[in-house]
Amino acid sequence: MNNFVQGIDLKILLWLNNFVRNWGFLNKIFAEYLIYILPIALIWLWLYDLKAKKTALRALISAGVAFFAIAHTIGKFIHRARPTDTGGIKELLFHRPDYSFPSDHATVFFAIAASFYFSGNKKLGIIFFILAIINSTFRVATGLHWPTDVIAGAGIGILTSYLVYLFDKPLNIVYDFVIKLAKKVKLA
Repeated sequence: MNNFVQGIDLKILLWLNNFVRNWGFLNKIFAEYLIYILPIALIWLWLYDLKAKKTALRALISAGVAFFAIAHTIGKFIHRARPTDTGGIKELLFHRPDYSFPSDHATVFFAIAASFYFSGNKKLGIIFFILAIINSTFRVATGLHWPTDVIAGAGIGILTSYLVYLFDKPLNIVYDFVIKLAKKVKLA
């Protein structure tokens, strides 16, 4: 079974890698820079109104728990080499040689997209799901991740956001405290 999954991983990666091989700077934009839209969106929401502030905090908590508590911990135990470190995959973007499982970009992007969606901001959630898919696809295409790395990251992000959503009522105490504190120091 493991060889079967690895074979599919390799076929998808090679196909995508060959497809975007000559895309140049677009690879860098979609694989690396697209994620910078997340802090911009969270800051914009923070500045909007009280409900949007809570949405931004919920998304930040979802992404933080998904990345630091789950994905980062899993990454400490599963040492899967990046595709470009295994040979045969053309390196389209440089990345320091470290481990690829699960994808941190996918974890954070999907956590925030799912958090927006679960918070009732479905349009923004769908937009960010689309951006997360684009970013994840280019992370695979450029040889930074295997397809299963981004699938795992997406699963971690979505599941964590759902759990944060389930605990929304108790977390309202945290949201209210943070907003009240931010108002005192003129950040809200």
